[in-house]
Amino acid sequence: MVTATRVLRREHQSIRGALGLAEHISVRIERGEQSPPGVLAKVMDFFLLFVDRCHHSKEEDVFFPLLESRGVPTSGGPIGVMLMEHDRARGLIQEMSEAAEAYEADGEAAGKRWARSAWDYSGLMQEHFGKEEDVLFRIADNLLSPEEHGAVVARFERIETEKLGPGRHEELEAMMKELIAKNGAH
Repeated sequence: MVTATRVLRREHQSIRGALGLAEHISVRIERGEQSPPGVLAKVMDFFLLFVDRCHHSKEEDVFFPLLESRGVPTSGGPIGVMLMEHDRARGLIQEMSEAAEAYEADGEAAGKRWARSAWDYSGLMQEHFGKEEDVLFRIADNLLSPEEHGAVVARFERIETEKLGPGRHEELEAMMKELIAKNGAH
């Protein structure tokens, strides 16, 4: 059976791949190399659409409220920490987006700003995923029945369609895999 936590873990793996690519690009930019045209824009599309609009929405609109309704505290608890980290991630995505747009015109200075924000974003998200997987997902797997997991997975699928459009979730994952392969990131 596919559980809500399995869906979220699978998405974490896709996002970790994108974070690895962002780190790889950051190293290249910090060495004074140019990022291939359009790559930063595609990475930002992935972070904005796949991560923030879709993945975080699944957690914030469905997963976290269900856990809260089952007694997991938000204020002063693990859900509250996750929500604060989502807000911090949004701020870093904004910084990266602004730097990525300026990169085409401004080059080196904007690239270095993007790289600094990308490193911060990657570190935040890696720690965030560890907390979710080691704490919150374990709680969820102990609290939720198979029926509840099934209902959450169905709502996740609706969120993908509502927030991104039909098939866009899979397109974004495929785009990221291709970018990783073409840019030598692992």
